[in-house]
Amino acid sequence: MTAGGTIGLAARSAIRHPRATWRRVAGQKLKALVRVLAMVPARQRAVAGRFLDRIAAARMRRRRDDRVGAVLRVVGQTAAGRRREALTFAESLATDPAAAVGLSFALARAALAVDAVDVAERIVDAVAGRDGADSPTALAVRADRALRTGRYSDAASLARRALEHGGGGRAHAILDRAESELRVLAPGWRPSIDARAPRSPIDVVPGRVLHLLTNSLPYRQAGYTVRAQSIARSQVAAGLDPHMATRAGFPMSEGVGRAPREERVDGIPYHRLATNLEPAAGPDRVATETANALTRLAAELRPAVLHPASNFINAQAALAVGERLGIPVVYEVRGFLEETWASRRARTGGDTTDDAARDRTSDADRYAGGKAAETAVMLAARAVVTLSETMRVDIVARGCDPERVVVVPNAVDIDRFTPRPRDAALAASLGIEPGETVLGYVSTFTGYEGIRYLIEAAAILRERGRAVRVLLVGDGEERPALEAEARRLGVADRTVVFTGRVPHDTVNAYYSVIDVFVVPRTNDRVSQLVTPLKPYEAMALERAIVVSGVAALREIVTDGETGLTFKPEDARDLANVVEPLLDDPARRATLGRAAREWVAANRTWRQNGRRYRELYERLGVPMPVS
Repeated sequence: MTAGGTIGLAARSAIRHPRATWRRVAGQKLKALVRVLAMVPARQRAVAGRFLDRIAAARMRRRRDDRVGAVLRVVGQTAAGRRREALTFAESLATDPAAAVGLSFALARAALAVDAVDVAERIVDAVAGRDGADSPTALAVRADRALRTGRYSDAASLARRALEHGGGGRAHAILDRAESELRVLAPGWRPSIDARAPRSPIDVVPGRVLHLLTNSLPYRQAGYTVRAQSIARSQVAAGLDPHMATRAGFPMSEGVGRAPREERVDGIPYHRLATNLEPAAGPDRVATETANALTRLAAELRPAVLHPASNFINAQAALAVGERLGIPVVYEVRGFLEETWASRRARTGGDTTDDAARDRTSDADRYAGGKAAETAVMLAARAVVTLSETMRVDIVARGCDPERVVVVPNAVDIDRFTPRPRDAALAASLGIEPGETVLGYVSTFTGYEGIRYLIEAAAILRERGRAVRVLLVGDGEERPALEAEARRLGVADRTVVFTGRVPHDTVNAYYSVIDVFVVPRTNDRVSQLVTPLKPYEAMALERAIVVSGVAALREIVTDGETGLTFKPEDARDLANVVEPLLDDPARRATLGRAAREWVAANRTWRQNGRRYRELYERLGVPMPVS
């Protein structure tokens, strides 16, 4: 089973059981509904969104100010890829002086639910004159806005004021969540472990490694989960005994309600911790439930080392267990999630992408506190593993001993990703004609991936009369906006192909259709620091590779030798760099061969398995006798 073929039980319910979905909305369970829709691949999400919009239209034909219908329209149209239309409707209706105050606040909450925080704020400002700025409802909506923009201290303060003015359950829920978020952000915080749990140092099994992950295969398919599986396989090859554990609440968080407590994925054991924890649980409870379940598992498995991977909640849980049982902890920093959040916040939270939007995140608790919490667990771990030299420099700058920070880069199974001819049947099924040159990318569709610049570059090349196709493999939050951009530029039907999410074991066939693999990442700080996994696969498959010139990508591509670079966020420069390759298959082949030679020499998982073992040995971790 793959994440591409696994739509959670709750997500299926949204599509197959419309009456149940309607009852959820009628009960104002907005967050639950939006969470359900987020689980669904973009195509199915659009279908569900259109269905919700039809319900909304029917209700609002009977009564224009129907509160449930208005909320459904905002959520449904957004899910269907009509976000701008949905928000224009919400703001126009909510700020109408004739609108009921309750309807206006319901639309503000709907705007918050779809992450349009600036729209929600404008609605609240407009309504405050009618309802009073300090009304419990106005304060609760403002508190919700603060919560969703990572300003947890402000959210807690506003929620308390709402309660003082007679607010009820909504304010209580916001206060509880804000306080939970603030607790885990306190540097040095550790989850409490039950006094009855095992305590004394344990007799460890040499070479046994217990990894702690946020999520994993087969229920979630992403670079994070593929890397985890690849690490485990590389460690087995290096003579180690890896076990993988996922933190409390997974895979229920993916809508999978009946996962086994232990299962094997391609021979690797995965253990599910506290699977019945509800998805809405606060982070302090997630960490606490994880730590308690991990303590019991560690006492049973007796690992020689604990190896949590991002984020800091996993590290906090592992450090608590390691301190209790006397097991060393190696923390693997796979990304700076506060930077990922800041990038998304600037690009989507306020519907803007300007510098001011980015600056608004810098003093938010989620950013500043998240960075401090990450730094604290880095300092507390026996060693830190990270993905690139750019990331290592950042970690050392936080005060970590350079000797304790080790780079184990993303890599590729060079025997699995081998060059192959174009899959003609797949190309034909995608509408790609023989001989057409294809630019492509394989990724999760987020704003900082910069895919819109690739679409814009394709439009520029078309304007120049160049025959080119673009193949975009994957799914994600940005897909509706990207499809809308392709339509706006006139390349939706004849140039750009969206495949949706595909199983990882079929991805090689899609790579074979791509002639030039483009990594168009933006200039955001997260893009400058973190190296993605997919370029290594494309390089191993001898695809000519073109990347934006951010630091993390320049680390893996030598311009003119193993690939080409272009100016980040500059579609015209991307078009200029790519254009000479369109009619030059020999040049593409030369770049592809050089790319494969480089990854074979520098970026294989077999090499990484040895790196992990050498690190553990240096830390004095007991190893099996060879």
